[in-house]
Amino acid sequence: MPGKTDSEEYEIPPDVEEALLRQDEALALLERLRAEEPVARKKSQVGGGRRDFRRWPTPPGVTVEFHNGERWHAMDCLDMGTGGARLGQLPDWVRGPVPARLKAPGLVSVITLADVMWRDREGKAGLRFEFLDDEERELWAAALIDALLAGHALN
Repeated sequence: MPGKTDSEEYEIPPDVEEALLRQDEALALLERLRAEEPVARKKSQVGGGRRDFRRWPTPPGVTVEFHNGERWHAMDCLDMGTGGARLGQLPDWVRGPVPARLKAPGLVSVITLADVMWRDREGKAGLRFEFLDDEERELWAAALIDALLAGHALN
């Protein structure tokens, strides 16, 4: 029994070939449309820092607590996002990464690591949350979004 040639073995069915061709055409059109769109300008940020996530005013019931090795301490959280927060005052005992407990209505809590990304002269600070895994990050994001939506519905 003779073996199949390379061209017979890898023949693409006509319907698949047509679908791939349509996909290539759509991607080429998408690339052209993106090139024609005006480039969105970034808003200048206070402090000139880089922010990889959006933050909103902290909704009611959402809290950030730090652990100092003995107990949890509630933080003055000015605004918050899924990836971090801005604090009104950072305690002097915080010198670097610190365990943080994030709470929101309907969520028991998520314990994460809070990295201090910046600190200004007035004592305000920016944090980045480091989650154990994507599941914890998604759990926190869902709880925060629910709290934001609930707060928006009340207004």
